[in-house]
Order: sequence, then structure tokens, then C-alpha cells
Amino acid sequence: MIALQLAINGILLGGVLALSALGFNIIFGVMRVVNLAHGDFVVLAAVLCAYAFTQFGINPLLLLPVTIVFGFVAGALVHRFLLRRLPREIASAEASSLTLTFGLSYFLAGGGLALFGGSFVSVPFLTGAYQLGPISIPQARLLAFVAALVLSVGFAILLRSTLLGRAIRATSQHLEGALACGIDVDRVRTLGFATGTAIACAAGTLVSFLFNVNAQQGVLYTVNAFAVVVIGGLGNYTGAVLGALILGLTESFSSYLLGATLAEAAPYFLFILVLLLAPAGLLGKRAA
Repeated sequence: MIALQLAINGILLGGVLALSALGFNIIFGVMRVVNLAHGDFVVLAAVLCAYAFTQFGINPLLLLPVTIVFGFVAGALVHRFLLRRLPREIASAEASSLTLTFGLSYFLAGGGLALFGGSFVSVPFLTGAYQLGPISIPQARLLAFVAALVLSVGFAILLRSTLLGRAIRATSQHLEGALACGIDVDRVRTLGFATGTAIACAAGTLVSFLFNVNAQQGVLYTVNAFAVVVIGGLGNYTGAVLGALILGLTESFSSYLLGATLAEAAPYFLFILVLLLAPAGLLGKRAA
């Protein structure tokens, strides 16, 4: 029964990790940019929701549309005024984007620290649990998992069933082919980065009532998202879901077996192990 309880906790956590990684993967797939500021958007949205709940009693779920719109606009502005100025050559753009998003990460962390301080905050929302015999299902984790699932399905439908989604997938699969078909690649890249940032802020809203966070924890969530997509395969959206579930289960079982301190190293060990044994990710070959 303990193993089943740990598995349930890991799967519920994996749903939120998958949502965050989806935004990271869209940005990489469309632009070949490893966004080192991704986690900073996650934690800023989480801190903003915690502040709104503490000061004004606003339900974080009501803020979900607000954080999504905020993330979309912020992402569009970042691409329009910063990333759009990067070199067009892929190799040069990848190196320059790492430097630029690294600086952006520090800027966002410093801005969050100035606005909200360095204290850890959270939303004491749905602190109970559902009991199914000996199995306990935390209400907050279940709600976050359901919300992440709905949002992930919604974005999957956007990518597969709309003109914008088809343009995003075409640009990520073959840049020259997309240009030959008349797709405005620059506009698609702006919308792709904006969409990925909006997803990051949505994930941050859900994180706000799962964990204690502060504005300087962005690097932790960036590494988690990066680990998820590398485990599943960079640019592979199905692989990101698989990687999130594996990482969630790893964190759940390692916390129980090794303790909270040693468990923090378990995801990184898994990350390194996958890089050594399957550098393209578990579904990388299929994506290729």
C-alpha cells in the first residue's frame, strides 16, 4: 500500500511538471532556444498568486486566466525586443540565447526579490485529503493535476487542430519547409515563445498551492523542466509527459526511501543517467 500511495503522489506531481515542461519544449521546438528564464516565470506567477491570496483572499484558480494572459504578453515582449535580435544562424542563435536568457533569469529574480522580498510563500488552499481506504489523495495535488491535465489537453488541441498550431509544428519540424509554404516564421516564433511563457505562468499558478516558493527559486524549476524534456527527448511533446511522470515518481519514492535532503539529488542522478544511456532521450529516436 505504501508503494501505491507513493506512486499516486508521484503521478499527481508529474502532471504539474509535464505542464511546465510543455512550455519549455514548445519554445525549444519552435526556436531551438533553451530558455534559462523559464523557471523564473513559473516562480513569479506562483509568488504573485500567493501574494494575491494572502493580501486580498483571491482564489488562485480565478487568477489562472490572468497569469496565462500575463505570461503570453510578457513572452511576446521578450521575443519582440530581445530574442528577435539574435543572429539568424542556428549555432550562433543557440549560444547567444543561452547568454541572453541567463541574464533575463537574473533580471527577473532580482525584480521579484525587490517586489515581493525573499520570504517563502504559499497558498494554504485545499489542505485536506480524500481517503480511499488506506490511500490518501491530497486535495491540492489532485486539483493541480486535473487543472494541468485540462490545460495540457487544451494546448495539445491548439497545436494539432488550429492554423497557429500547425504553423508552430511546421516551424519546429522544418524551418526551410515552413518558409517555403509561406508561413511567417518570425510571427510564429513570437507566438510560440509567448505560448510557452503563458504555459510556464499557468504551471506557476498551480505550484503556488503545492509548494513553498520564493522569487529566487527559478533555477530549480528551470532545471526540472529541462530534466523532463531531456529524459523524454527534446522537442518531443509525448516524451515530455513520459519524462514528467518518471521524474515525479522518482521524487516521490526517493523522498520516502532516502529522506528529503538526499531526495533532492535523485532527479539529477536520473537526468545524468539518461544522458549517459540515451543521449537523445527515451523517445528521441522516434522524434527524429
